[in-house]
Amino acid sequence: MKCITKISVKNTAKLKKCIAVAGIILFVFTGLTCLIMPQFNADIFLYVCAAICTLSTVFVWYEAFLKKRGTVYFEALVLSAVTVFLWLHRQSGEIVIVTVFALYLLVNSIAFAIQSVLDIKDRSDTWWYDLLRFVVYSLLFFATFSHGMDSLKYIQYIVGLYLIVQAAQLYFEMTSFTHPQSSRYYTFRYWSSLPVAFVAILPFFVLEMASHTNGKMDPVLVEGKDEKNEANLRVFVHTGLSGVHMFGHMTLAYKGMIYSYGNYDTANEKLFRSIGPGILFVCPIEQYIANTCTYEHVTMFEYGLKLNEEQIRLLENTLEEIMAGTIEWEAPYEKALKKDPAIPFSQYETDYASRLWYRTRCRFYKFRSGQWKTYWILGTNCSLFAADILNQVDPAIHGSKGIVTPGEFYEYFEEAYADPKSNVVFKSWHSLSEPDTLPAAGSHQ
Repeated sequence: MKCITKISVKNTAKLKKCIAVAGIILFVFTGLTCLIMPQFNADIFLYVCAAICTLSTVFVWYEAFLKKRGTVYFEALVLSAVTVFLWLHRQSGEIVIVTVFALYLLVNSIAFAIQSVLDIKDRSDTWWYDLLRFVVYSLLFFATFSHGMDSLKYIQYIVGLYLIVQAAQLYFEMTSFTHPQSSRYYTFRYWSSLPVAFVAILPFFVLEMASHTNGKMDPVLVEGKDEKNEANLRVFVHTGLSGVHMFGHMTLAYKGMIYSYGNYDTANEKLFRSIGPGILFVCPIEQYIANTCTYEHVTMFEYGLKLNEEQIRLLENTLEEIMAGTIEWEAPYEKALKKDPAIPFSQYETDYASRLWYRTRCRFYKFRSGQWKTYWILGTNCSLFAADILNQVDPAIHGSKGIVTPGEFYEYFEEAYADPKSNVVFKSWHSLSEPDTLPAAGSHQ
């Protein structure tokens, strides 16, 4: 792709440092205010929520008139109603905010409860961790439900602690980029991203902004980090502008092959497609990029990692162990063709696994047992699968658990690429809107 080297890399770094310092001061000040004067800060918090809702409403109405879609008009109407409610009924608004927080804790409790059951059923070694998280979130939910409904003070204490932790993390990210296995290890090993609700669709926001401004996403090159040939492990974060693509997908590529984990067996999906057999597919990287961008209309953010010999050995051993725990699985169209070679592809075009196999001839594998046997959208999903492999290869890349999204790793790799001494040496993107970013024509079916 075409990349533009900026002369003002040092000025950009200085600006980022100033923003980080300002963020640290803001987080510390706001966090301490929440802890010392919770009721005062709760009142401000309510007005801030109302103001944010107002800005969001204006933006969504603008989107509605721009895109002229019924769903966007509906979103705008709902946001307008919530905004009016918060401005006119401040005390009731307090109850709404606490209720939303309680529901957030409840959703986490349910997610970890389901994951614990799946772990035990699949004989996963991580069952105890998910069960512990279930207990913690359940206790927080009951504490909020029983004591937090009368006042926002309780919530402010939690918000205050969270902001202090974010300030500490910003400080370590700003000062600890010295060596991947020293202080940087502790920075990211227990790294906490921004709230999941925002980070989940962070790549979508980047793509949305670029599309509205007709801007290109050519990355600013960090000195010494434009050497694509040195990257021997590639990570892809997918995103799109509508539907499920907004929440993205995450894949890894090694030696020219993509390794992607997901819920591809649609015939055996349950609970509104959130649970299903864990399926891994292996596909030539050029065909996969071309198919994903051209036919699935998805944008892919790529990050290249430079692994040392020991890390390469760990990666290859990990991939061998993963493949040893699987059996081959056939896409519905592939299976149907064996019974009737004349059956048209159009009958199976709505099935993603069939589309992918038809256009790339990828191979699918189903897990026989263990942590990845069952896919769960709020637990053992594509991001957690990729994160687990990355963490085994490089402990500096945090091993996430629980509700993990591709957006979380988009945030991580953006930060790591900006670190001059991290092993993320390459950054690129692939999109149908920029044909130069796609593989050469004829590389896919």
